[in-house]
Amino acid sequence: MRNYECQQQDSITDALPPPVPQKLATATDKNHEREVDADATPTRCIPMDIVESILMRMNPKYVMRLSVVCKDWRSVAARVEQMMRKTPWLIVSKYPKETFRLRGVVNNEDCFKIKVDGFPMKRAMFYNCSYGWLVTVLDLFCPMMLFNPFSGVWFELPTYEPTPSFLCMSSAPTTPGCILLAHDFRHRLYVWRPGDKLWTIEKGTLEDFDTVFSFQGKFYAWHCCTECLTIFTVLPLRFRKLVVSCPIDLTGYRRHNVSLAESCGNILLVYVRKRRRQPLVIHLLRLDLENKAWIKINNLGDQALFMTIPDNHVTSVLASEVGCSSNCIYLTGVWKPFKHGEFSVFNLDNNSIENFPKFNNTRKKEYGYNRLWITPRLS
Repeated sequence: MRNYECQQQDSITDALPPPVPQKLATATDKNHEREVDADATPTRCIPMDIVESILMRMNPKYVMRLSVVCKDWRSVAARVEQMMRKTPWLIVSKYPKETFRLRGVVNNEDCFKIKVDGFPMKRAMFYNCSYGWLVTVLDLFCPMMLFNPFSGVWFELPTYEPTPSFLCMSSAPTTPGCILLAHDFRHRLYVWRPGDKLWTIEKGTLEDFDTVFSFQGKFYAWHCCTECLTIFTVLPLRFRKLVVSCPIDLTGYRRHNVSLAESCGNILLVYVRKRRRQPLVIHLLRLDLENKAWIKINNLGDQALFMTIPDNHVTSVLASEVGCSSNCIYLTGVWKPFKHGEFSVFNLDNNSIENFPKFNNTRKKEYGYNRLWITPRLS
C-alpha cells in the first residue's frame, strides 16, 4: 500500500488573513517608527470564542491550516473539527474537473471550492463516501482508492484481478480497527485492514444481499426478497441468518433504493421508491432483533437522516445539535426528482418534499456528476 500526502491549495476567492505576529509588531506614529512586543499588547490578543466563531464559518480545509498558528488556536480547531464531523455537507464533483464544491445544508449560502494537487481528479468518479473518505476506482484495471479531500491524503489499496467492488467500512481507514469489505461478481468477500499489503479473501461466501453496514463491531446484511438478515464477523468469517418479517410489500423495490442505517442505537431499514408520475414514497423500519421483526415507524423525533442514492449510505445526526431540520430525510441522487437540483429534503411530518436547486443552474445535460454526503474529518 502506498500512502501519499498531497499539498493543499484552496481555490476559494476569499484570501486568508495574514498570520498574527508572534514576537514583534511594528507601529508608526507621526515622529518615528518603533518596535513593540506583540505579546505585551492586550489589543493584539483575539478572544478564543471569536476564533472559534470564525473557524466555524470557514472552509473546513482552512481549519486545518489555521490550527498551526499557535497552541490555543490548535485546541480551538480540534473542537471545531469535532463539531464538523457531526455535520454532513454535500460534496459535488464533475468529471473531468479538478475541484470539488462543498455546500452546507444548515446555511445554504455556505459554498466552498476545494482543490487538491496530486490526486488524479480528471480520471476519478466517486461512487461512495464513508467517515469523510471518498471511494473511487479510476478504471477497470486500477485498484480501489480512498481519498480524504480535506486532508489531501489518499490510499491506493492492493491490486487484485478482478478489482473488487466496495461494500462498506467499519470506521475511517486511518484508525487501527478499521475493516473494509468488498466483493466480486462471484460474491466472494474481500477484507482489508490498515497496514495490510494484500486483500484477504474469506473462505465461504455470503448469499446475495441488497445492503450491508457495520454496527458495534458486526456487519449486517439484508436481502429483500428472502427477508433474510445476515449478521456476521470476518477474519474468520462467522455468520448467522435470521428470517425477519417485514410489514410492507417490497415488490418493485430495487436494491439501490434500500439502505441499512444506525440511529440512536437502533438499526433502521430505509426504503425509497419513486415511480414515474407518482409521489415519492419512503418507508422507515426499526429492527426488533428479539422478536425477529421489522417495526414500521413514522417519526424520527429529533433525528435527521442523510441518504445518498444509489450508494446505499445513510448518516444519522441529532438535528438540534447540528442545526438541520428534525424528522427529515436529506436525499441526493441522480434520478428524479433530484437530478435537477443539488439535494432534496423529505419531511416525514407531512410527506412533503422540497428540492434545492443548483447554485449554477444550467439547461445543459449533466454527465459525470457526483453528489455525496460527507462529514469533514482531518484524519
